[in-house]
Amino acid sequence: MKKGLLKITPILLLTLACDPEPILLEPGQIIADAGHTGVFVLSEGLFNQNNSTLSWIDFGTGKPDSWDTGNGLSYDSFEKVNGRRIGDTANDMLLYGSKLYIAVSESSTIEILDAASCSSLKQISLSRDGKASQPRRLAASGGYVYVCCFDGTVTRIDTVTMMNDATIQVGRNPDGICCTGGKLYVSNSGGLDVDNPDNTVSVISLSYFAEVKRIFVRSNPGNIYSDGDNVYVVSRGKFSYVTMDYDTRLHCIDTQTDEVTATYDLPILNMDIADGKAWFYGYGAGGTIQVLDLATGQILDQDFITDGTRVQCPYSIKVEPTTHKVYVCDALDYVTPGSLYCFSPDGHLLYSVPGIGINPNTIQFCDINVKTTRYTGPPEIKGDIDRVFEYKPAPGQFVNLLPVYEQGDDSASMALKCLNALQSGNMITLGGFGGYITAGFNATVQNQDGPDFRIDGNAYNGNAEPGVVWVSSDANGNGLPDDTWYEIWGSEQKEGRATLGYAITYSKPAANDGNSEWTGSDSRTGSILHNSFHSQPYYPQWYEGNSVSFTATLLPDNVTYENGIYVMSSFGYGYVDNLPNSPENSQFDIDWAVNSDGTPANLQSIDFIKIQNGVIGCNSTTGELSTEVSTIYNLNSKTE
Repeated sequence: MKKGLLKITPILLLTLACDPEPILLEPGQIIADAGHTGVFVLSEGLFNQNNSTLSWIDFGTGKPDSWDTGNGLSYDSFEKVNGRRIGDTANDMLLYGSKLYIAVSESSTIEILDAASCSSLKQISLSRDGKASQPRRLAASGGYVYVCCFDGTVTRIDTVTMMNDATIQVGRNPDGICCTGGKLYVSNSGGLDVDNPDNTVSVISLSYFAEVKRIFVRSNPGNIYSDGDNVYVVSRGKFSYVTMDYDTRLHCIDTQTDEVTATYDLPILNMDIADGKAWFYGYGAGGTIQVLDLATGQILDQDFITDGTRVQCPYSIKVEPTTHKVYVCDALDYVTPGSLYCFSPDGHLLYSVPGIGINPNTIQFCDINVKTTRYTGPPEIKGDIDRVFEYKPAPGQFVNLLPVYEQGDDSASMALKCLNALQSGNMITLGGFGGYITAGFNATVQNQDGPDFRIDGNAYNGNAEPGVVWVSSDANGNGLPDDTWYEIWGSEQKEGRATLGYAITYSKPAANDGNSEWTGSDSRTGSILHNSFHSQPYYPQWYEGNSVSFTATLLPDNVTYENGIYVMSSFGYGYVDNLPNSPENSQFDIDWAVNSDGTPANLQSIDFIKIQNGVIGCNSTTGELSTEVSTIYNLNSKTE
């Protein structure tokens, strides 16, 4: 299972002992802070899942902007107002004037909202030479918003016309931007080149909108900040699988000379500045928030939180500059909605807001009176699936989470949860080898020239967890998937590298935190290891009995360990969650379907689809390989 979001470096998952009972925000509780009307919280969601969200929390009422989705509460104010999602992997948010700007990396868009209503004023697509620019971070000055993009550019947006004004070239994969003293400072990470990252900060004159200097720092610079007199940039170096952490540094740049004046050897990944101090957290620091004196580089407080509250996975931090209340977002397990914590200046928890979005990465104070109105148009349904007949995952670390199992759920209710997830563009897991889902299209998929259907997962380069596809047509016309199934043969079956009909049996562990042992039909044995990343039971909790068995096509082992990095290699074609989502990578042709003897099935159409995890493997850093599925499309031409 891929753990999330960063395309630069691997993700580390943190787990701590059980947290003390939090002080939850009570309805109607007044939580005013320095005259702000409330806070916006942006959550990036999961990479390739189109599930970024925007939460508005009103300080006057003490209420998040929740609304009933039919499956509990949602804090996505953007979808509530606009009837659609923000997009895929929203990385940054900036309130400037009366408008809220959101950089959405994988969708390669800038959303511009009216902050008072959360309604979309304009969506700007950013691309260069036909390729997505991947906007990352935002800054503003003098009536312009500046956005650094992973394609090596900085774009200027006129806030009046809401149009791209100009674009300039900087270093490789810029991943941070700040503005001070009439200049922009952009950290060039080079993060897409793990073996040869960039190590520079571009200085851009706002008067000329041109790069005037590059400052050398340590490799892989990321977050960058300013206190007016100085700029501070975090360089992450290369992620180590030995220490399971970055070897980070914090560089201080004098804005008068544009020279590095100090470098601190500190475990900083993200921070916020107020009154000459920085509140920060590291990558492998176990959720600890520390306080730094920026003038001396000395730690003033080794552990800011004083009441025993533990933040499992800090993902963003914001300090109110007047009251010094500290707001921290917790990503929890990286796949379920996180929480917002508000601490007093002396480190005591004042309240928390749970369920604000998956991977909440930006907190923005707001002084505008915000009032949102529910969108009343037709709901947006993702993909072309309208039935889930069976959801039968194998044990895995995201089973009982994607979707969430609740006491009393059974096979039927879990299948309905999968349907809701697929129609919303959210992700489900199939668990380990053999786990599967069976679904029905809302219209027959005809065998046309070229690709006929598409299935999205959450693979990215070096992180493939391939699933095998089966298809069937409703030959007897009863609307049920009880006719002959035909396997879609991809590159590995075609070349004879797959094992057909491999059987596996998993045992239910005696304890909820136990391992699920398995035995294969060739007498191989192994375990789905219960790791420290996720604490819920890995064995499907609605299953009866003490074991579960599957028969599936076993694909070759695709896990290797190269230069200190685990690589899960992609196969050529024909599998789900095998290559990054795109029209080319995620599509399938009905002509690839075969009979049981491997001869072409020559199907004219299909009505049903079955997706099954086809790999047995384990990345010892992040756990077992498990196929994930998000959206399924019928590629037949549609007439309105």
